[in-house]
Amino acid sequence: MEIDRTIENETEIENEESEQIIEVPLPPGLPQSVIGRLSCVCDIGYEIKKDEMMDKEYPIIRGTQEQIDYVKDYIFLFTELKLALREISRLARRFKTDVKLFTEDDELQYVLGFAVQDVSGRDRFEVLMEKPEGEGEKIVILEREFYVYL
Repeated sequence: MEIDRTIENETEIENEESEQIIEVPLPPGLPQSVIGRLSCVCDIGYEIKKDEMMDKEYPIIRGTQEQIDYVKDYIFLFTELKLALREISRLARRFKTDVKLFTEDDELQYVLGFAVQDVSGRDRFEVLMEKPEGEGEKIVILEREFYVYL
């Protein structure tokens, strides 16, 4: 009986520790649109802290360790995706063509939907729900793939 209570108490302590809220500063240059989506999608807190000694303000996110790990992956995916879309946009403007994007990965499709909005030349992009006819160029970002159709 006492052993069971001891195990329950230890489990409760472990759960409390894993549920502990931590704060992590965000990297500079992260767009507000990404921060807003992170706070909604990942259910994290966001605030701007002020460092009195340095007289600077910096953004932080607040959440559990699990939430913070998910947000980090999300930020890496968005950043890499945005860099790729920037190059695609540059080529689309140069050759005056529209670009269609398709992926079977639901999460990547969601990220593509708002990453396109943060790229110049976004009017040339269309994120498709169904795979179009013809061959597309396969692009792999962080082990996730999407296709570009011209």
